[in-house]
Formats: sequence, structure tokens, C-alpha cells
Amino acid sequence: MLLEVLMFEAGLQQSLLIGSAFLIVAYLIVVRYNRYKLLNEMIRKYPDPNIVLKNHDIAMEIYSNIFRKEFPLFARSSLEFALFKPFATPSVSKLLVSTREFLDHCSRRAEDTELILSEIIDPYPRIQNELRNNPNISGKEITKQYERREASIKRLNELHGKYPISNEDYLYTLVLFVAEPIRWINSWEWRKLDIREVNAIFRVWHEIGTKMNIKEIPDTLDEWYEIQKAYENTSVTYHPANWRCADPTIKHLGQRLPKFMLPVLYKILPCLLEDSECKAFGIDTASTVMNFIFNSLITVRALFIRYLCLPRNMYDLRTPFYPNKEGKYVPHYFVYKPAIYTEGYRIEELGPEKFMPKCPFSAALKEGKH
Repeated sequence: MLLEVLMFEAGLQQSLLIGSAFLIVAYLIVVRYNRYKLLNEMIRKYPDPNIVLKNHDIAMEIYSNIFRKEFPLFARSSLEFALFKPFATPSVSKLLVSTREFLDHCSRRAEDTELILSEIIDPYPRIQNELRNNPNISGKEITKQYERREASIKRLNELHGKYPISNEDYLYTLVLFVAEPIRWINSWEWRKLDIREVNAIFRVWHEIGTKMNIKEIPDTLDEWYEIQKAYENTSVTYHPANWRCADPTIKHLGQRLPKFMLPVLYKILPCLLEDSECKAFGIDTASTVMNFIFNSLITVRALFIRYLCLPRNMYDLRTPFYPNKEGKYVPHYFVYKPAIYTEGYRIEELGPEKFMPKCPFSAALKEGKH
């Protein structure tokens, strides 16, 4: 009797082990299939990679998949870094120090920038998310999403028009909004970008740059890289103002992490920079040990996502489809601390308070009109 019980338990354990192994293998197969499903569908749907460069709608579809589904964390981080790297240029850092906006209101400026850029690039994924919940949304509501995009570009141009920023600095920053996501994703994400995805990033930001009235924008990605290299060779140089802009930004970004991790962030920073940029900030270049630790952690993360994580079904968005009762848009979640727009925001009011739109009634009173 005892022998039979032991044999039964042994058989049960063996069955459980076999069943568990089967479930694990099945899960890995499901993850592998779904992880690459979006990529494979895109390649089948658009066999000619150059069509992305010619068609705005296709570019926005692919761009949205990259930034809001496939790689949302590093896509956002790369754009933050695209805004950070120009601080290594004295012409940029000295201007920012003179305005004191990044020194005194770093969190507010970062949130304004994040939301303006999100409003510009998110109409397509906002519409797609809403269609999943409400297939009968009106054409008027869809049109409104694209009107928000144009209003955001207009607001961005208004704010930039308040400062004496050179076209060279504008063009370099625009290049970074293409070069940095490509670099981050190809270097550290769970897979590299397909040529269609590279073309989509290029097409989207080329169009945005044109609407921002940036001049002399080249029409090929290779020329953009040439501009980046030439600019960094001549304009990225040491100045005390560089670090005065960089330091509060690093502290701001570190608010997402536990406090004890902030010193680690300072150690990791040189791993993300070129040696010339480290010198421009007046910081040490990354040690061999820190580079090894950083790359090891990033590799583990990439492998974990590739083999063990199912992909997103919905786009990861902060900007909502509808405004609240006051006509403001309340972000779905907050990235930075302290949370700035808990009561919502209006696109035309994003930016420094001194550049807030004036109330027509108040302006009339100041001019002595009634």
C-alpha cells in the first residue's frame, strides 16, 4: 500500500513537471510570436521601405507603434536626452542660464515640453485607442485630435520666438530628435529598428521641423548625421553654464528613482555621452567597470522583454482623448515629481507663466479700452 502511494506521488510529480515544462515552452512560443507580430505585419503591409518617406499617414502609424507600443520607455528617455545633449553647447546653455527657467522651474519646463511634444505626435495613437473603446466616434472628434497637433506646433513656435535661438541650434536639436531614438533603440532595446521604422522617425521629425520654420533641413538621413557630426565638432565645448543646465535636469529625472539611486544616475550619465560631451560638461568619462555594469543591466532587460514579456495591446499615452468639464486635458499619468497639471492643461497655456495668453478683457483695460 505504501509503495503504491509513493509510486502515485512520484507519477504525479513527474506529470506536474512535464505539465509545467509544457506551459513554459508554450508561453515562450506565444511571447516570441506576439513580440515580433507587429514588426512582421508592418513588413508585409509595406514591402517598399521608401513608401514611408512619401506618405505622412504611414509614417505616423509606424512612428506611433515604435514610440507608444514597442519601445515606450526608451523612446521617451531618448527624447529627453535629445533635449539634454544641447546643454553641452555654450550657445544653448548660456541662453538657458540667462532665462533661469531650467534653473528655477526645471520640473515645470520638462513637463511643458513633454506635453507639447506628446500633443504633436499622439493624434494617431489617441484615435486608435479611442476606436477600440468607442468605434463610433465622430469625424469631428477625430479632426479635433489633429487640430490639437497644429495648435501645439503653433504654441511651440510662439515660445521659441521669445528667445534668440540660432537656426544652427534649432537644426542640431531637430537632428537629435531623430538620431537619439535610433541610437538608444538600436543599442539597448530588445530588438533593432527596421529600415521602415528608421524612415518613419526621419519623416515625422522632418515634417515637424518644416512646420517649426527651421531652415536648411536636408532631405536625407545621412545628411542629418553629417550636420550632427559637424555641429558637435565645432560647437560642443566646455563652459560652466553647460553643467549649470545639466545638473538640475539630472536631479529632476532622478525623481523617478528611489533617492539612493541618484548617485548611480550620475555615474551612468557618462555611459550615455560621447567623450567630447563629458569634457564639455566638465565630468569624467565612463570607466570600463561602469560601462560593463551598465551594458550588462541593459542587456538583461532587453533579453527579459524579448523572451518573457507579452507586447502591449494599447498605445501607452499620457494625453487624453477628451478634455474635462473645464476644457482642460488631464494626463493619464504623471512621469515627473511634483505632478504639475493635476487639474489639467490647455495647449495654449503650456510654457512659462510670463508667456501665458493674455485675457482680452484685461488687455483692453490696460490699453484704456472699454
